[in-house]
Amino acid sequence: MVRAVLFDVGNTLILASPRFWLLPLLSERGLKPKGDFRKAALEAFHFYEEHHLKARDLEGALLLWRAFHRRLLLGLGLEEEKAEALSRELVANWRNPRFWPLTPGAEATLRTLRAKGYRLAVVSNWDATLPEILEVVGLRPYFHHLAVSALSGVAKPDPALFQEALSALEVAPEEAVHVGDSEADLRGAEAAGVRALLFDPLGENPRALHALPQVLDYLP
Repeated sequence: MVRAVLFDVGNTLILASPRFWLLPLLSERGLKPKGDFRKAALEAFHFYEEHHLKARDLEGALLLWRAFHRRLLLGLGLEEEKAEALSRELVANWRNPRFWPLTPGAEATLRTLRAKGYRLAVVSNWDATLPEILEVVGLRPYFHHLAVSALSGVAKPDPALFQEALSALEVAPEEAVHVGDSEADLRGAEAAGVRALLFDPLGENPRALHALPQVLDYLP
């Protein structure tokens, strides 16, 4: 019997793709990206993944985000001076919910799961900012535990991050389901003995769920 649901955050609960938060901002400023958007985003997120485990405190995390934003903006063809200024501005406003748009149905799904008695945890490859980000977007109260890679010292697909969440929730692996958007989610959950549901908010992967409320259809 399923007693707990684990959630990834980036592109699962929060729309992390820059198309949702950066492109609207650039449009407002009259700035038009010139580079290959997909390539720039992939390279910036690869940089983030390589360095995020070291961002164990807010100072380190904000330095990482500044470098991430600068790399992304330069990849989109902005001039160095504008990229530097905008990266500083984004970091200064890191608590603004505007830059962490929720996936449609995220809060309603979590509310329903809590009302049904499921225990909930986050299992996310993220830096030290995540607890406060979840607070400012209104999702923190729904979770019994946050397993955050930079704070735990281990990242998905290592099953240890899932095992931390299971232990905190006091459930066995077969009593949990994990929802996430990446291969790291699938591999890590499988290695921990947890059933995984692949999620794709962009609707591009035919194997994945495309709306968070669909998660409820896979639970008793």
